[in-house]
Amino acid sequence: MRIGVFGGTFDPVHIGHLLLAETALVQAGLSKVLFMPAYIQPFKQGVQMSSDDDRIRMLNFATKDNPRFEVSTIECDKGGISYTIDSLRALREENAGAEICFLIGTDMFLNIEKWKDSDALISEFGFAVGVRPGYHTSEAEALAEKLKKTYGARIDFIDNPPIELSSTEIRQRVKDGDTIRYRVQETVRIYLLAREKEGQKRFEHTKRVVDLAVSMARRYGEDEYRTSVAALLHDYCKNPDGGVENDIGHAGMAADIAKNEFGIADEDLLNAIRYHTTGRAGMSRLEKILFLADTIEPGRTYDSISELRETCLKDLDKGVYTVLVELKAYLEKKGVAVSVDTEAAISECQGGKSWITEN
Repeated sequence: MRIGVFGGTFDPVHIGHLLLAETALVQAGLSKVLFMPAYIQPFKQGVQMSSDDDRIRMLNFATKDNPRFEVSTIECDKGGISYTIDSLRALREENAGAEICFLIGTDMFLNIEKWKDSDALISEFGFAVGVRPGYHTSEAEALAEKLKKTYGARIDFIDNPPIELSSTEIRQRVKDGDTIRYRVQETVRIYLLAREKEGQKRFEHTKRVVDLAVSMARRYGEDEYRTSVAALLHDYCKNPDGGVENDIGHAGMAADIAKNEFGIADEDLLNAIRYHTTGRAGMSRLEKILFLADTIEPGRTYDSISELRETCLKDLDKGVYTVLVELKAYLEKKGVAVSVDTEAAISECQGGKSWITEN
């Protein structure tokens, strides 16, 4: 087995990264590629970047469809400055018997002798170097010959797809409101735009909803990817600075955005977004999961939350009914009108559920 390791900040991971990794699989004879986000790159100390949590989440979304792509959090888990030699040695221990091959671009390769313990790095591990015709090709070839003679290094040159993309450019385009469609994998695009639109504080709530909703989807047999997309977009149109009490209009607006701007045609997914604040009669499993995850995510701290979480994680339907009843009581106490959809959902639940009459 020959495992490729692709290091970098991946802030964010973009199509160029994915294309280079796919090319390496074929041309360097790799069994799989591990994307290894750095916690702090030695040559980028002091550079502000997205959290390791955000970068790992985006990598997981970007690589989910390729069974030969995986994400290694070894450097983020360790913390501190990420030195490649230490990480590759640790990965070699985790993958006994496998050959570890480091995937690297031409610019980084030309400076490889400046890296920590470069002599050991070059002699112990192979390299797959992404090159473009005419771009420092002769320098890279000359260095490769030198390293092969000096260290017995295995160095494979692979085609680096000629796509002019950078993570810095993508981050700037997001800030400027310019399109990043086709520059990043689609769920990564949703992630970046939702984070920018909602603001970091509200987006932390969104991430907690994603995590809980996906966990519930796994428990109740719902598709995890559809669930994560619905959760990512559920508060897309909510005011990041707060809003009017029970401002339910943002849910319908977010569903329209999901359909018209993100091209989502899955009506069940759209309905999960549209009714996540009110519920409705005839809710699907996905709708119920998002409705509950938004209500009981770990950041919620109201009095009955512990009991409510326990109920929701034991019985999906009973959880929905319990939340609907508490939602109605809360709104009435605040003097806020209860949605007709909420009333209809409660009435439907009361039309024959044995556990309602028993309690």
